[in-house]
Amino acid sequence: MRKYGGVLVHCCRDDLGLIEVVDTYGVRSLHFGTHPKQSAMSLAEPEKLELSYARAMLAGLLFKPEPRKILLLGLGGGTLAKFLFNQFPECRIDAVEWRAAVAEIAYEYFGLPRDARLGVHVSDVNEFVCAEAERRGEAYDYILVDVFDHQGLAEAVNQQDFFSASRRLLHHEGILAINLWGTQTQSLRQSMSLLNLYFERRTMRLQVPGRGNVIGFGFGQHVERAEIAELNQQAKTLELLLGIEFPRLLRLLSYSGWR
Repeated sequence: MRKYGGVLVHCCRDDLGLIEVVDTYGVRSLHFGTHPKQSAMSLAEPEKLELSYARAMLAGLLFKPEPRKILLLGLGGGTLAKFLFNQFPECRIDAVEWRAAVAEIAYEYFGLPRDARLGVHVSDVNEFVCAEAERRGEAYDYILVDVFDHQGLAEAVNQQDFFSASRRLLHHEGILAINLWGTQTQSLRQSMSLLNLYFERRTMRLQVPGRGNVIGFGFGQHVERAEIAELNQQAKTLELLLGIEFPRLLRLLSYSGWR
């Protein structure tokens, strides 16, 4: 059966709706009943990050290139979790996914490794970060937020308690990156306003070229502001190490409120 211009290889339904896996010209993608891709993976090069917005979410590595503990909010097909797992062998990764069926698809169809170093938690992301912030605080070097449903940014994310708890969970030298949808202007303004509020305007943003995605970044209190030109060599080094276009991402980064 054909779907979204490709071949439907798996389809199931949970309480929140359809979950579909489609192969199109060598790329496997995850869909939630609509055309937009929630995750994508090259079948020929499954270890690489296929989607440009996922690569853009890692621009924070320019400021902290060796994270030891990462929190992923929103697993999807697990392509970002798998990439980080492979590239940072000393790093512990926690991933939170609301839909158990999505987590199973990540393992079965996208090659997410089952390993003690990569913990997958089936939970509401807001409830998870609030509980974890109360329990331990300042636990993660990098928090990556990519929580969308078939309509856009999940409602649970664009809340004061979510941003407050996420800030408390972040190490004082850590970085939070959140994937936002630029065409949803009201939601985007609200998200960036909350990011600036809870990170005391220590923020940056990146418009992903040719996509509707905007990546917002919030920085811990001990991260030093750097001029873009000062990061050129770091960008070239990371490009060689990780195979991601960091020099281009660096040119697209802009300070939102940080002075």
